[in-house]
Amino acid sequence: MLPRSSAITVRMRGVRGLRVAATAAASSRPASIAVSRALSTTPRLFIAPTPRLFTTPTAPRLSSQPSTPTRPCPACTTPIPLPASPCPSCGALVPIPLDLSLHSVLGLSDPIPAPEDMGHNPGGDFDIAAELATLPSHGFVLDVPALRLAMLRRQASLHPDRNRESDLAAALSARVNRAYEVLANPQSRAEYILSQFGHDTKETEHVADHDLLMEILDARETLEEATADEVEQLREENQAKVDDVSAAIADALATEPPDFARAKELAVELKYWVGLELAARERL
Repeated sequence: MLPRSSAITVRMRGVRGLRVAATAAASSRPASIAVSRALSTTPRLFIAPTPRLFTTPTAPRLSSQPSTPTRPCPACTTPIPLPASPCPSCGALVPIPLDLSLHSVLGLSDPIPAPEDMGHNPGGDFDIAAELATLPSHGFVLDVPALRLAMLRRQASLHPDRNRESDLAAALSARVNRAYEVLANPQSRAEYILSQFGHDTKETEHVADHDLLMEILDARETLEEATADEVEQLREENQAKVDDVSAAIADALATEPPDFARAKELAVELKYWVGLELAARERL
């Protein structure tokens, strides 16, 4: 066993050794940090995702939004979130409020109760304008194939043959059909959304742009004299116009605040191109 003085000397040497090692590590640290920083700041190639028109999924719900309202099942009293029907617990059909938005009827958005101090509200018990504001381009941008799938699923659960409440099932099925028909068509979808914000496209039935009006009239005349092959060619060209105008409407409704005046003007133009497509189908 070492004397006390020798043990202290050994300990001091050990401490000095640790200090020397720490000093050496500290002196080499800047170089390693510099290398690490150089690597971390090396530019990385970013490949932007290819934009896909009208396939944007439903906007995520914000945590600050009110929770989805519920109502009790008339058969088992289980609280059921709107717009669910039938009841997930007992399978009984549950009526859907008449003032729900078309988007929420198809399960594309959650209904938002109207504030008590809102005064006159065209949406009845629900704040449809606030609800649409949670969706891409205020509900105009939709994934149409997913929309059809949502409609088919709703119809399957509401089919009268599967429910004893056949009258209620038929009424709910009609609601789902109407919601799909309006939202699947870009023209009626735009008109519906604009109407929820107090912009009626029926007030402006005519195209203000003279050149655009002449282009539409020329297309009508061409269609009347076109052969079957020419009709198909005209339909392809017309579909491109429908897509372009629809994209412009989506852009107008995506701004903050939304440019409703521009969207309304484009919706009137879209009405003529959609009408031309319907006329072309009748020629085939």
